[in-house]
Amino acid sequence: MSKDIKILNDIINTLFKYIHPKKFHFNLVLLSGLLLVPLQQTRSEELFLKCVGKYEINRGALIKPDWETSYLTINLDGLISTIYDKGVKKEGRTLIRRNSYTITQRDNRNSVRNIYKINGKYGTYSVESPQRYRTLIGTCQKGRG
Repeated sequence: MSKDIKILNDIINTLFKYIHPKKFHFNLVLLSGLLLVPLQQTRSEELFLKCVGKYEINRGALIKPDWETSYLTINLDGLISTIYDKGVKKEGRTLIRRNSYTITQRDNRNSVRNIYKINGKYGTYSVESPQRYRTLIGTCQKGRG
């Protein structure tokens, strides 16, 4: 019994030695400093494009103008790209093959809403809308972002 108490006493003494108030405050300050330092988020390389296109089907002069301008931000790591179309922000998955980019935008039900295809070599641009049966064809220019 006295051996158990002696061992327990030794354990408590070593615990108090490591959790000494001076050392504890230093460790607490060090830990809180590490937690408060903001972690930098790495940003991947992006390509900014201004694309102007015209619908393949003529909608007539009285409805709306046929020309539409879209601003694309393509993430070159193949993640999520951003599209500003008529002031509305849209996002889609990016697929990069050689010098062409394909951005697939999906809705809440996971069905394809728009497919943006950009050819970097020729500067051509097309948007296929399978739900509306429309195709937009145009050209792209590099922007400053």
